[in-house]
Amino acid sequence: RGARLVYIDPPFSTRLVFRSDSGQKAYDDRISGARFIEFLRKRLILLRELLSPDGSIYVHLDWKKAHYVKAVLDEVFGAENFLNDIVWSYGGRGAKHIASQFSRNHDIILWYRKGGNHVFNRIFAGKRIKKGAPGYRMDPDGRWFKTSPRGDYTDASIEGLEKENRVYRTRNGNLRIKYFLRDEGDYIIEDKLIGDVWDDIPDAMHVSGSEKTGYPTQKPEALLSRIIQASSNEGDMVIDAFAGAGTTLCAAEKLGRRWIGMDSGQLSMDTMEKRLLTIEGTRVAGSK
Repeated sequence: RGARLVYIDPPFSTRLVFRSDSGQKAYDDRISGARFIEFLRKRLILLRELLSPDGSIYVHLDWKKAHYVKAVLDEVFGAENFLNDIVWSYGGRGAKHIASQFSRNHDIILWYRKGGNHVFNRIFAGKRIKKGAPGYRMDPDGRWFKTSPRGDYTDASIEGLEKENRVYRTRNGNLRIKYFLRDEGDYIIEDKLIGDVWDDIPDAMHVSGSEKTGYPTQKPEALLSRIIQASSNEGDMVIDAFAGAGTTLCAAEKLGRRWIGMDSGQLSMDTMEKRLLTIEGTRVAGSK
């Protein structure tokens, strides 16, 4: 049937050789210009054939190469199958105040479907708000809520919302719609729908010590978990053809997906194996 999801975080044509924290060579990223574009184009054609009819691909790049590669993706997958240009704004790095430009604190993730229908599960993130913050109230039943304008709700719809205690009347008699929030100690939690700017996931420099591997250009597991949850279901196949530190594979394993990881570097293979074997209940061959 093919893979439901492919994610790749290929070299960015930095013209650098990347090494681990201990100095071991990870990979050579010195292909540039037209050779770099052709290098990716060949692999994108192959990866398209590995996708299921309702599968999709995420291609993770930086601000220097994403726009070139988008033209290639339009060619390989069809411009009509372009879904999102996701901005991962991780913060905390880039040009500082002494530079003569805006800080560079984001990567770009291009998302394409193979064609026709594709899997998409909406993702929500919980925003924590201190109780008593302006704009948040508690009703007589002890439930916290926020409100928004009535908008296009018809009178019939308002009647139904009234029965659910979801209509709020202001002092001026205006109607607003209640949205109930979760209660968690001193905070209320507002579940916000995730859009195409992801500024709530820090980069791997700021993950916990237990997640850090020492592999250069490692991505945080939270980033891959979001992508996998959005574009696959439990039991689906996920492929990462530039598996690096194995983050995609670890996230897929924990979320109950099947996975295939590929990389040509010995450091990558050693890092992936070590990480996967630490996951409780892992299905990796040879684990206990």
